[in-house]
Amino acid sequence: MLKRMLPLLLTTLLLPACSGVPGVVEQPKISIQNVSLQEISLTQGMAVVTLNVANPNAFPIPLQGIQYGLSLNGHPVASGDQNQGMSIGARQEVPINIPVKLDFMQLLQLAPEAMKTRSLRYDLTGAAKLPFISVPFQRQGGVGVRQ
Repeated sequence: MLKRMLPLLLTTLLLPACSGVPGVVEQPKISIQNVSLQEISLTQGMAVVTLNVANPNAFPIPLQGIQYGLSLNGHPVASGDQNQGMSIGARQEVPINIPVKLDFMQLLQLAPEAMKTRSLRYDLTGAAKLPFISVPFQRQGGVGVRQ
């Protein structure tokens, strides 16, 4: 068992140490792949944000989880942690589904401003949690609102 744990332990210890050396260790690249609504009730909804996490390194990296926050028009509407641990293989991309619970009462408070400006700005922030370090990500955008 020690033989199987040794490479993971060495990667865990050496990853932060090498992060200051250019070209030795690259941070994972995180992008939003998809956003979909899964469940809707009168008071809340459940969306699933699929993040694509790419490991550009020649060795696997252990991902301990994802921390996230979602704001609409500058108002926080969801946040949380997804603590599903996994290993991302060398030079591989992995989709990770993040469930986001939406409170419709908060969303209704945003409706007047969204209708007035005819737009809804979103800001998704968070961090991929690795041993000893976190890799931050932020994606901003907007969508038009019809009257």
